Amino acid sequence: MNLLRKNIAPLCIFLLFFTVGLIFVINYPKLEIQRYINSFYHPKANIIFNFLTHFAEGWFTIPLLAFLFIYSWRKALYISLIYGVSSLLVAILKLFVFSSFKRPHWFNELIHDKNYNWIEGLKMHDDFSFPSGHTTVAFCIFFGLALIIPNKKIGAALIVLASLVGFSRTYLSYHFLMDLVAGSFLGVSTALGMFYMLRKKLKL
Repeated sequence: MNLLRKNIAPLCIFLLFFTVGLIFVINYPKLEIQRYINSFYHPKANIIFNFLTHFAEGWFTIPLLAFLFIYSWRKALYISLIYGVSSLLVAILKLFVFSSFKRPHWFNELIHDKNYNWIEGLKMHDDFSFPSGHTTVAFCIFFGLALIIPNKKIGAALIVLASLVGFSRTYLSYHFLMDLVAGSFLGVSTALGMFYMLRKKLKL
């Protein structure tokens, strides 16, 4: 409980993202949600979200881990482990648990919707898309960082960043909102669960 109290701000931001997303997913059809999000299409937003969406990829995570190893090998090992485990869990879920989770009907409706704003060069996944891997990794790494850094204001800012990375996946039409909701929960659960498992061994 003491850990959760110390990290109440990052946790509340995640819960807000998760709860609002879950409410939309439960109460509205997937296509209606996607069209609503797409209605906020703007050229400047396209640039911003196209940049943010890559924060869960190797160009960012590898230098981050290298820096952490210089700062504290124990904390770097923790972040490396949760990164690997969350990526593995996403792969297992996509390839084995939800491998038949396809949506050609919804996908074709959007393709033929003349009012839908497609961003040039980007394509929504119509298979192996649940849960969102980028969202899972973003929430896992940034929540993990929030747990191990002393400054909880920075920790809260990191979860805001994770939320923006997650939102970018549906704004850019890579994923539906349900993929992000599941990914955020999986990422935070992995980071928090492994922190409790490893904090004594790694002296986090």
